[in-house]
Amino acid sequence: MKTTLLTTESPSRLSGANLSAVSQAPDWEQLRECMQNLLADLCVCHFMLKMDITSSNGVAACHLFGTLPAPIMNCFSTNELTQTDPINRHLAKSNRPQTWQMEQLCILNAGPAYPLLKAKGICHGLSVTIRSEQARTRVDFYSNALESYPYPTTRQADLLLLGTYLHEATELMWRKTEPNQTPLLSARELKCLEWSARGKTSQEIGQILGITQHTVYFHLKNAASKLGVYGSRHAVSQAIMRGIIKPE
Repeated sequence: MKTTLLTTESPSRLSGANLSAVSQAPDWEQLRECMQNLLADLCVCHFMLKMDITSSNGVAACHLFGTLPAPIMNCFSTNELTQTDPINRHLAKSNRPQTWQMEQLCILNAGPAYPLLKAKGICHGLSVTIRSEQARTRVDFYSNALESYPYPTTRQADLLLLGTYLHEATELMWRKTEPNQTPLLSARELKCLEWSARGKTSQEIGQILGITQHTVYFHLKNAASKLGVYGSRHAVSQAIMRGIIKPE
């Protein structure tokens, strides 16, 4: 699919207060309501978020969130959609927003979600991808207003920025509401724990990884915090007990 280049300009409709409301939403319902209020001013009637959250052991969860009916939301969790959807293929290679028209996706037989979206009156949309250390998110913004296409460049930028804040809010919310999840350790935190488990000192770990001793302390402290313990020794024992790292 070809990304549409836009020429029509319009002023940004997002403010710092708008974005703070998204990042500070206390629960899923208020986050959804906040998004709906903001998107109404951006000619968007629905949104869908799919977040693949990873841990040291691989994919920990796939989280779906949005305003679409459950049958449509569930379509986005299938492997079939991942394999056939040209939007997914674009987002896997590029961080640029992807604009699209529903008729084109239906002709391409992009996946089971799109005929359902078309039946709901969706005529076009914009999709973005946001990546962090532990998660990759696809966010779709849907519109049923023909006159709002193509999106002006400033609106694309607004939706990309809003998608970034939504990604961060979703990742934080997921961590709070899933207390039994595997801790989301970064690659550096995991490596520091593994070398510590092998009996290496912080200075030795720093030399092995090419980082300072202070940075090693920083990573071990973060790992301990995520594991709910104090000190690197407790962090190592917890990581072994939970199967995050293997004992030597």
